[in-house]
Formats: sequence, structure tokens, C-alpha cells
Amino acid sequence: MGGISQRQRFLRTLLGGETDRFPFFDLEPDEGTLGRWYREGLPRQQSFSTYFGLETHHSVGLTLHSYPFYQQAPDLLDDPSTFIRHYHPNQRSRYARNFVKQSQRNHQQGRVLYVDASGGGLLQMLGVGDWESLRAACFALMKRPQIVEDLVNRTTDFYCDCLERVLSKVSVDYASFYEPIASNHAPVVSPAMFVRFAIPGYRKVIDLLNKYRVPLRILCTTGGDLTSLLPLLIDAGINGLWISNIRSAGMEYPKLRRQFGTEVALIGGIDATALARDEAAVRKAVEETVPDLLDGGHYLPCLDDRPRITVPFANYRLYRHLLEEISRKG
Repeated sequence: MGGISQRQRFLRTLLGGETDRFPFFDLEPDEGTLGRWYREGLPRQQSFSTYFGLETHHSVGLTLHSYPFYQQAPDLLDDPSTFIRHYHPNQRSRYARNFVKQSQRNHQQGRVLYVDASGGGLLQMLGVGDWESLRAACFALMKRPQIVEDLVNRTTDFYCDCLERVLSKVSVDYASFYEPIASNHAPVVSPAMFVRFAIPGYRKVIDLLNKYRVPLRILCTTGGDLTSLLPLLIDAGINGLWISNIRSAGMEYPKLRRQFGTEVALIGGIDATALARDEAAVRKAVEETVPDLLDGGHYLPCLDDRPRITVPFANYRLYRHLLEEISRKG
């Protein structure tokens, strides 16, 4: 099959179309990891992605976090007048400069393009950033439910306003959602609470994504145990899962595939910590996860975390070689 673009390969892999192979993809390692790998043989004259032939994903450049970005907003629950300071859709720094031209260029070059469809999950909407703000949010969920509903509704409307401004100008291949709301044992809210406070917002945003024909709505979350919430999210329109740092048996990909079938696409699932051990562990992590999931389709194999500084370059190179071998077998 000749002439297939990265974008076509990505969409056909996850949506079940015919393609030449699965995409080669991983999250970029941080500077510390790259420093180690340079010392162990990674050429400095090439980027990590170029050296391994990886197909990177490109953001349209929309930032939906509360402002100032990546800082707490604990006043949201107690002072509604601060909302517009934290969430103003006209704030120019929320939109990447020349995002329309850059996005169009990426699509013309056949690259994968995505948009963040949330600035965090339910707890982040309530200003959670530490234990003190988590306690305040939990108290509000129990004792001040109307204030919580109003805040979540306003935040959802803000998301939709910003997304409409972007999606009316550019098309994307997937939208990413984030829901860091669970420990390794369970979510910090009940399914009933999640249905009341979070699911209406998901439905509203996903309706907007459907309006603009965004084919994949992917939940990208860290590996807390979300098993009690996943059916609710999938019913609301999530059709892809990208779980990192999987530490709960209920969130392992073979189990998720048995539970939800191929209607839910999967990205990742390979234990990244295995690469910090030995060759046998690397082979086991790949061979016990990838072939069966690939047989079912709708699966893009990659690590469940970005490679960390504990991973030797030789082990990462072996892992990539194993995936290439599997791709050649079809």
C-alpha cells in the first residue's frame, strides 16, 4: 500500500481501516533521559523522533487550563467573580500564534493533529492542585453541590467557546480529555457523583466535537483505577483510551479490550518500567501485550509513559526493534 500519510495510518489503525502497518509512536523523553542516551550511543545530530522513525502528533496550540497556566486556582469555589480572570476566551495566550496556518501546513504534510478538549478533569475545574484544595473540593461536592454545578457549567461553556473558535478554522484527528480523579484503588468520587457533575459537560463538549467531525475522542489519563467510571465516559462519547503509568489490574489493556471490545480504540499499554530492567523484561512487556491487541485491531502500541532516565538506550532500542519486527509480520 503506497503513498499513505502518517495521518491516514493513524486514523485507519485506530478506526479499523486498511493500512500498511501500525504507526511508530512514543512520547518524547525528557532532557535527562536524552543526556543519558547521548552518552550511550544516540547520535546528537538527529532528533529522537527522526532517529527512530517516529510519527509525532502535533497540537493545534489551544490551552484550556485556568490562568495563570499550570497554577492552582483555589479561589474559584469561593469567589465566582474570579472566574473570568482564570477563564477568558479572548485571552490571546490561549491560542498559538498563527495556529491556523501551522495546522493547515501539518495537514498538508499528512501529519497527525490534535486539540486538547479540556483543561483537566472535574477536580481541576474546582481548582484542585494540592491536598488542601482537594479537601475543599470534596466538601463542596457534598455540601455545596449547586455551586459545583454552576462552576462546572461555566467552565464547560468556556471550553466550548474556545474549541468553537479553533475547530471552525482547522480540522483535527483527535481531541484529548484528561480526568486525573482516581488513586490506584478507586476514584475519589462515586459514579453517581460523576454522572451528576461531570458527564453533562463531557456530553456537551463531545456534541461540539461531533459537529466538527472529530473522529476520535481520547481519554488520556494517568493510571488510577477508573474502572467504575469508564462505562459512563464511553457512553458519553469517549471512543479511545490512552492510559499512562498503569498500576491497576482493572486498567490493563487486555482486560479493557475484553470489556469494551474494539469499539474503544487503545493507545499505549506497554509497561515502560520494564525497559529499566533487562532484555528479558523488555521482550516480555512487548510480547505479552502487543500481538493479541493488534490481532483485534484498533490499537496503536507504544509505552504507557515517556521513557525515563532509568531506561538504558540499548533497552529502548531493543523495544523499538521488537515493534518493527512485529509490524513486518503484519
